[in-house]
Amino acid sequence: MNEQSPWDLTIREFIGRAGSAKAIPGGGSTSALAAALGSAMTSMAANLSHRERTPDQREEIDAAEVEMQEIAAECEKLMSEDMRGFAKYLEASEAADTHEDKALVEAVMQTIEVPLAMMEVCVRGLQSARGIADATREHVLSDLGIGIVMFEAAARSAYLTVRINLPACMDEKKREIYGDRADRLLLQAERLKELALNEVTQAIEKEMESSRNGD
Repeated sequence: MNEQSPWDLTIREFIGRAGSAKAIPGGGSTSALAAALGSAMTSMAANLSHRERTPDQREEIDAAEVEMQEIAAECEKLMSEDMRGFAKYLEASEAADTHEDKALVEAVMQTIEVPLAMMEVCVRGLQSARGIADATREHVLSDLGIGIVMFEAAARSAYLTVRINLPACMDEKKREIYGDRADRLLLQAERLKELALNEVTQAIEKEMESSRNGD
């Protein structure tokens, strides 16, 4: 594909293309963008939380910042892979005589494996975001919470992409393995989001109580 990378589009351009009749960018690209926004919010919360923190907390924050940079880069890579993969799938579908055509089989695998990789990235993001919940300064706790919500939303979106593409996989064993893997990753993402958001919410409520008491 020689089209401009979606990462280089303005927000307005991306939304316009995603909302058009064109097949790409579509759900997979949107999942990657949501995860990237989750990494951005988590990174901001970490960047603004260095002051008045213990050495252990600063170490957690530093690690989260590095992790978010890596996740953002991974999201960009997966978005491009998703777009290329779907384009190959469309091309292979038109050219294939049977479902066993090698190019089609490989294209189908990519339409499943890329969103699965996206789900794994989201789980990493949720783990890292939860790890700094107790170290995040009060004025950016909501931003951390938004990052957590975005990661889980991206994981759930990628899960739907996996599920819609699974029937095209003619290998029953692989289809089952892919489906089980997606189910496990979604459950992990849901649990991490719930735990992390509870911690963030408790920290916000604690800060509100402290403000009311004039501490």
